[in-house]
Amino acid sequence: MADEDDLMDLDFTVPGAFESKPEPEPAPVPAAESPAPPPEPVPPPPPARPPLPPALVEAATMYASGKELDAMRRLEAAIKSNENLGDSTIRAWACLFELLQVLGRQPAFDALALTFARRFEKSPPAWSASADDDNVAAETTGGRAHVSLSGVLNVGVGEVLKQAMKLAATSSLVRMDVSKLTDADNNGATLLMRGIAALKRAKKEFVFGSPEHLAEILEKKLVVGERTDQEMWLLLLELHQQAFHQEAFEEAAVNYAITFEVSPPSWEAPPQHSEDAAKAPDKPLPHPETFALAGQMLGVGAANYSALDALLKSREEFDIDTRKLARIDATAAKELQGVLNRFKAAGKRLRLVGLSTLVAVYLESLGFFDVVELKPRAI
Repeated sequence: MADEDDLMDLDFTVPGAFESKPEPEPAPVPAAESPAPPPEPVPPPPPARPPLPPALVEAATMYASGKELDAMRRLEAAIKSNENLGDSTIRAWACLFELLQVLGRQPAFDALALTFARRFEKSPPAWSASADDDNVAAETTGGRAHVSLSGVLNVGVGEVLKQAMKLAATSSLVRMDVSKLTDADNNGATLLMRGIAALKRAKKEFVFGSPEHLAEILEKKLVVGERTDQEMWLLLLELHQQAFHQEAFEEAAVNYAITFEVSPPSWEAPPQHSEDAAKAPDKPLPHPETFALAGQMLGVGAANYSALDALLKSREEFDIDTRKLARIDATAAKELQGVLNRFKAAGKRLRLVGLSTLVAVYLESLGFFDVVELKPRAI
């Protein structure tokens, strides 16, 4: 028994082997973090504006620089050759309609209207009889004089040339648009040459719109060896100089010398100025309740937009009426864009409403959509 007791007394455990152990405390659960707010949705970027087709940009730029005939021919070629005009096909046709109206070519306009109706199954633009002005001389925005001659260049141009000379006295530049002329005679050429001589004596800057057009008319009427229509010959030489066509000038000068047996005028190309570079004192417009851009905006400076400054001081958004804006050149467009950029930076919202398709395309090609809303006329 003793041995058994001894055996029972033996401790086969390590100290505390059978002692009850406290259960371990659970690891502290970290406090739940509040969920991060979902990121604000990023607005999708505005859809990329499809680029304008080259034919449309080139035609609008030509028109802005006074090359109506070149612009018309560019669009005619694009349409006849089925050039890829993308989403701007209707706009290209609309621009061509406008150019034919500007050039006074109603038969071609009517033929295009018939083709347009058949192709697009919609009504074409209507010919505007009110646009068929007679010879006109007027002051344009920016203090320039604009002379538009139409029909036949004959003795009837005398009155409008008198008006033009009066305007030239206070104008920095005179633009003579001859793209609407359909014929000419020696009397008309004589009067026009007198006007040109007067401008030169007064050292007034002048430029012809579409001089090649009138030159083509004269070339078809003049015959080498026939000693008639001398002033028409001299006008032809002047037109070649205005167009910077020295080779054509030299050929006509030789024919003039042969015909009249006299020395011809020598080549004196006009300075490479442009309406864009013409420097003129800006004439601020009055401060009306509304603001409009109208007529021929050639070489217009920032001061011409001072009335717009006054209007926008009390307005956050404003419509600029452009229904009567016939043309805007590169200088005027650049100044206008600078003014509009300043307005946009101030949080103002402007719209150009009633734009012709040609002018709207030109402004779009210059990036005006970035600073102003363009609202062209319905096509």
